[in-house]
Amino acid sequence: MGSLNNITRLIAGTIVTILVVVFGVSMVKLKPALLPHERQLVQFNYEKVGIIERTPAVVAGISSPFSGAEDRRKDFPPLALAELVPSGGEKGGGQRISMVLIKDRVKIAIVDGVVVKEGDRFQDGMVKRIDKTGVLLKDNEGERWVTIK
Repeated sequence: MGSLNNITRLIAGTIVTILVVVFGVSMVKLKPALLPHERQLVQFNYEKVGIIERTPAVVAGISSPFSGAEDRRKDFPPLALAELVPSGGEKGGGQRISMVLIKDRVKIAIVDGVVVKEGDRFQDGMVKRIDKTGVLLKDNEGERWVTIK
């Protein structure tokens, strides 16, 4: 009989403990703490936004913000770059270099108004080398330097 009382006490004690825990948890309100910017988001109220259509304003009489912009253009030649560079004439001594550009590993030149780089075909030959003083051209007649004048 003593063991039956012990079992009854154990079951009753377990039930009472469960009830106390459930009641205690229901009394405690567990809410996560919110940061200030999160609180602002929670308090956000939606308001309908109205769109007002407006007609664009027409402005007349505005001049260039750059003084004399039209005056500066009168000093430019009316010709294209190709017309300003004289033609090379016959093959051989008549070729002319207008510009050489060397930056890092890029080497470019303008020969007779044509932009070329090392290894490019030019007329009947090839551009073999470009340096700051001129261009080395190679063709059937051999190699020759065309220098900047």
